[in-house]
Amino acid sequence: MDKQQERRKAIAAAVADIREIADDGDITPDILARVRTRLLSLAAKHDLFTLEDFPPPEANNKRRSCLYRLSEDDDHRFALYANSADGNVNAPPHDHTTWAVIVGVRGQEENRFYDKAANGVEQTASHMVEDGAGVALMPDDIHSIHIKEGAPVLNFHMYGLGLEQLDRRNFWNERKEIWEVFPAHTDIREARH
Repeated sequence: MDKQQERRKAIAAAVADIREIADDGDITPDILARVRTRLLSLAAKHDLFTLEDFPPPEANNKRRSCLYRLSEDDDHRFALYANSADGNVNAPPHDHTTWAVIVGVRGQEENRFYDKAANGVEQTASHMVEDGAGVALMPDDIHSIHIKEGAPVLNFHMYGLGLEQLDRRNFWNERKEIWEVFPAHTDIREARH
């Protein structure tokens, strides 16, 4: 079996397990902790998931990160992406409107967590997503993502619903001091082959 076939098989097995864990529709933090554990075991297969296989955007690209779709059900549920970045990334505080689990493959991605406050958001915690570590978010949890320039990152982002379907995500626009709606993602590279 070649590397691509082995990767497809490992992804399919992980998503099948996650579907079994989370498919009853009643998502809880405990269920998401089990999803995170299963995704971490997939992320530990470093030889199948390299920056060469999932390169970040080219140096002249204004985007510093990109997403590769690894799996998504026909009804757009259980969407798994590889996020690849090599640059300064600072996503604003935002929710997802669906559950999300992020685990590290290589590199470090700081996740900061927030509560809503009278003047926008108040940071409550932070956690480093890296090899062997991840975070799990309920649909209304608020977080931001931060990656340092010159430190390549590859990690998995899994959502209860595909990103193109999430057209009601909210983010805190600090400059305007208002909550705004994130447009649905459209810059996703197909990698299900």
